[in-house]
Amino acid sequence: MNILVLGAGMYVTGRHGTGNGTILSSLCELSRNATVTNVTIASRTAFSASSVHAAAKNINEILKTNLSITHVCINNEGDFENLFNDKYTAAIVVLPDNLHYLFTRKLLYKKIPTLVVKPFVSTFEEAKALIDIQKINGTYGAVEFHKRWDQTNLKAKKLIDEGKLGDLLYCIVEYSQRISIPMKTFASWAAESNIFQYLGVHYVDLFYFITGFRPIRISSVGTNGILRQKGLDTWDSIHTTIIWHNNIDKECIQHISCNWIDPEGTSSLSDQKYTIVGTRGRIDIDQKKRGMELVLENGGTQELNPYFSEYLPDANGCMRFTGYGFESIKQFITDVNALEQGTINIDNLEKIRPTFTEALVSTKIIDAGNTSLSFNGKWINIK
Repeated sequence: MNILVLGAGMYVTGRHGTGNGTILSSLCELSRNATVTNVTIASRTAFSASSVHAAAKNINEILKTNLSITHVCINNEGDFENLFNDKYTAAIVVLPDNLHYLFTRKLLYKKIPTLVVKPFVSTFEEAKALIDIQKINGTYGAVEFHKRWDQTNLKAKKLIDEGKLGDLLYCIVEYSQRISIPMKTFASWAAESNIFQYLGVHYVDLFYFITGFRPIRISSVGTNGILRQKGLDTWDSIHTTIIWHNNIDKECIQHISCNWIDPEGTSSLSDQKYTIVGTRGRIDIDQKKRGMELVLENGGTQELNPYFSEYLPDANGCMRFTGYGFESIKQFITDVNALEQGTINIDNLEKIRPTFTEALVSTKIIDAGNTSLSFNGKWINIK
């Protein structure tokens, strides 16, 4: 399989001490059995090219793989069109939020199966337009909501499906990241997004996935402070309340508080936890405290999550790339391969994968949430 990756940032190659990136490491791991044979990474800058080459060399050495990875600069429409002198089996869009619609649209017109990192797009109209193009061209599309593969979340889903919690009453989510993410890592585009759209959307999709509920209204307010003082025009924190309906006769309240102004001294890049309460029980899940703490001389304390994406030795001592972040990428590549072989069809994947159609729910909530933000928390009905 020949894979095109649009974007060369933190999630692709790693940045500022975050490792070598989940996307490129996953594709190298998938090259072991020749599932992935070539990767082209397209981005705009020469700096990205050096990052790609350094990460590719490092990952291939760690995993003892030999995946062919090339970098191409795209600065205009002609450069983008020239990419398609080669035929691609699939594409992965890892661009800033505001560019998802434009480039996903181009890929769908090329009839290339496409995986988009979250969020899918910023508006419901954009989402509907892409799905129309997808259906006309018979092309598969999915969103990289990797929390659907986290075993703690799957356990929560199983308990809810079994009715162990009774009728669900409310869900509280706290999710935050270090201030260096908007100020340094995503400085060029953070003002085009916000912390709920970029990060909180994970727990919107997750709640939809584990419950099957439908959103009916939303209210969202934000707080200003340090980011605007530092010249970045976006919210410090956003606090969103979503009313969900269980499709029968009950409502459930979800409250999500998220920020990206945590101090650099925090013990993890992301701090995330959630609680779900029902009439017969509750689930409390801390997704930062995974039970593994590292203390180093002059390095402070770090709380590690070896379950997301990590290089770990297998039973034979060979280094492998593992984790639910990897499983999300692997599943997309596996599905595209099965579609090519004719062993499944796109209809089979609806409802069991985070497809573009499934992402209509989280996109509608983002869209309505941004409207509510602009009206200082006004309740917005979701049809």
